Amino acid sequence: MNNVIYEQVAQNTENSFFYRRCTSWYKSAIGYHQHPELEIGFVIKGGGQRITDDFIENFREGDIIIVPANIPHCWIYDKLACPADERIEEAFIQFPQAFLNRLASFAKEFQDIASFYTNLKQCLSIQGEGAKEIRHILLDFDNYNEQQRLLGLLQILALAFRPGYSKYIGHHAFNGMPIHKNKQRLQAVYRYIIENYHRKITLDEIADYIAMNKNAFCLFFKKSTNEPFTVYLNHFRLQMATTLLNRTDQNISEIAYSVGFADIPYFNRCFKKEYGITPAEYRNKYRR
Repeated sequence: MNNVIYEQVAQNTENSFFYRRCTSWYKSAIGYHQHPELEIGFVIKGGGQRITDDFIENFREGDIIIVPANIPHCWIYDKLACPADERIEEAFIQFPQAFLNRLASFAKEFQDIASFYTNLKQCLSIQGEGAKEIRHILLDFDNYNEQQRLLGLLQILALAFRPGYSKYIGHHAFNGMPIHKNKQRLQAVYRYIIENYHRKITLDEIADYIAMNKNAFCLFFKKSTNEPFTVYLNHFRLQMATTLLNRTDQNISEIAYSVGFADIPYFNRCFKKEYGITPAEYRNKYRR
């Protein structure tokens, strides 16, 4: 089982923040980790699932989120949601609390914004017009000089602060406490599901992965999520199926097999029970 990595962000004494834009193989993304800096993350190419604290959801190209200090998180890229060459591209800006403190002391007009990010305990997903404006800034970041990058970062923070330009991710605020062993185990289960949902996963297999016996694992998972592991796994697979129905031309059988269902009629029954319509009807209704 993988533990949470406490990441040490590279320090640059010449700049107030750290920026990087990188292209890599889709399986090269960093694992579940946390760091004392706040982070702005931008997905340029690729898609998959992200975990922020104890919340898991899909992400796609163009997504921008702001991660507060010390919140555990990771992006797990899915081959099916990535370009054909399996290369992903992402950009990050990271900055310490001291950066916000200096801005607040220097400019009275920035105090409310600095206070907002200082007290932020949940990740933010940037929405609507705010996302369009911030994407434009981030896509040009490589062409900026140091002063332009600073002004760009201030613009991003101000835009995300505007009412209606962002929404909270997850069910609750992070309490800032050290990550309990059981939460580490749960995150390991989530990651295992994300990386293996396309094939059969047995209870013995997943229990062994997190060093528990099968009965103890079943009790642990249900207590942690309020539903049995097999039910959660089916829900997750159906969610992945909706993504493929929306974004690909794969037929229904191909989609069912690719998300881990070996029986097409069973997949269709589960899908209709979950969403109230058949997979074909869902595609016709929601296809982008």
